[in-house]
Amino acid sequence: MTHSRHVHELTATELTAAMQQGQLALSDYLNAMHTFTQAVDPQVLAFAHYNQDIVKLQAEPLDALRASGMDLPPLYGVPIAVKDVIDTEVYPTEYGFAATLGRTPSQDAYLVHRLRAAGAIIWAKAHTTELAYLHPSVTRNPRVPGHTPGGSSSGSAAAVAAGLVPAAIGTQANASVIRPASFCGVYGYKPTRELICTTGVLRCTQSLDQIGVFARSCEDLALVAQTMIGAYPTAQGRTVFPMNLLGLCKQEPPLQPKLMFARTPFWDQMAPLAQEAFLELKDELSDCLTELELHASVANSVGWLKTVMEAEMSVNVEPLVGAAAGQLSPEIAGLMERGQKITASDYLHAFARMHAAADAFDEYFEHFDAILTPAALGPAPVGLDSTGSPVMSTIWNFAGLPCVSLPLLQTEDGQPIGVQLVGKRNDDGRLLRTARWLVQRLGQ
Repeated sequence: MTHSRHVHELTATELTAAMQQGQLALSDYLNAMHTFTQAVDPQVLAFAHYNQDIVKLQAEPLDALRASGMDLPPLYGVPIAVKDVIDTEVYPTEYGFAATLGRTPSQDAYLVHRLRAAGAIIWAKAHTTELAYLHPSVTRNPRVPGHTPGGSSSGSAAAVAAGLVPAAIGTQANASVIRPASFCGVYGYKPTRELICTTGVLRCTQSLDQIGVFARSCEDLALVAQTMIGAYPTAQGRTVFPMNLLGLCKQEPPLQPKLMFARTPFWDQMAPLAQEAFLELKDELSDCLTELELHASVANSVGWLKTVMEAEMSVNVEPLVGAAAGQLSPEIAGLMERGQKITASDYLHAFARMHAAADAFDEYFEHFDAILTPAALGPAPVGLDSTGSPVMSTIWNFAGLPCVSLPLLQTEDGQPIGVQLVGKRNDDGRLLRTARWLVQRLGQ
């Protein structure tokens, strides 16, 4: 396996198997990945912080563990890039914001602690848009140079697409995982809201912020995500417990999955070539896919999400801004101004609709395993001044439903177009199982 392919092409599951079986030495792998990073990242600019010495320090206890003969943890030696809004003890966490450059957390975020306990190496901090909002980062799209990588988890998606890491962590309040995964042609997974604890993550919008994973396979998404899931009480009063997402993902469906095709109210905004690609996919899956029209009212999710996001974010980031208001991008400055004008009644109305939206979708999943829909309006737009429209994720993220973006379509000249599958809340295992089945069905 490792002789026929360069190590930077390995998936996380392939890498852990090679390490466990003694086919690949950790030091050899890390040295090869360092050389590759030095050669590639200056063009991609995925990383805000990377340091080989920090990587080696993290590898030392892993080497000692192997020498002891003890069982190796599930993510032994897997390098993972972490979005620069997630606290890490080994690297600064600067939020992509000029006023917080040099910010050094005293401890890891909860999810980072769990990753490291499982043997992962925090390879680098990945660039984020400013305060995880709309102002683009410096990151380039390695799949389509000159086109946006998406955002706000731009560096995380680009790092996986470029082969710099087999997996990366991002965050999403609207489309910040699913959209860059689509634009960069990688697998992306945004779990059910609150499945992964956000302690130690920049608090932009407490009602919408969610953790996500970028990787090279459905199995990798499950492996990395399940590692971050630990027992904790959520803000909504329920307790999350660890789960075997990888085992669920790898199960064969008991029956052929049933998919619902949803164009959404934003279909007419899509690029014609993307519409054509999805209609061809719909025909190819005609034996298991039924088209149903969502109620037109779901388009209201865009306004409701905007209200919740701007109201909460204007309050949450104000302490960070402080006297640095003059350093804000127009995007953040505009959000702050709009958010401070939102009335309590408007906020509470939108907040109530968020929970009602999740209830409304439950009935669909009594009949279908997943909803199939575009991950974005088309391939990555030309230029680096925008991160692209988020609307193809807004409905699902507002409702807190689990979603994946699968790199199953592309234009004639090779530009990626992501296929989004949406699952029932708190049924992430079935979603990942269905996603894996679909990838295999289409021969990817």
